[in-house]
Amino acid sequence: MPSVKPRIHPKSKHVEPFDRMLRRFKKACEKADIVGEVRKREYHIKPNELKNQKNQDLKRRRKLEKKRSEQKGYRRR
Repeated sequence: MPSVKPRIHPKSKHVEPFDRMLRRFKKACEKADIVGEVRKREYHIKPNELKNQKNQDLKRRRKLEKKRSEQKGYRRR
């Protein structure tokens, strides 16, 4: 978990406002991909389901590539 400490201006000794600190914390969390990791771990997916999903994606991608390559010679009007 990223830690964010309030920045203090060296000359005037003003402390950074809370909203800026919160914004920096959100950016640090986003950069560390914490939210994505939590969403990924929210539900357990069986290894077989992952394998099946990958195979389906590969099949779909190949089908689309084949379709695009067949239509490549034609011009649209």
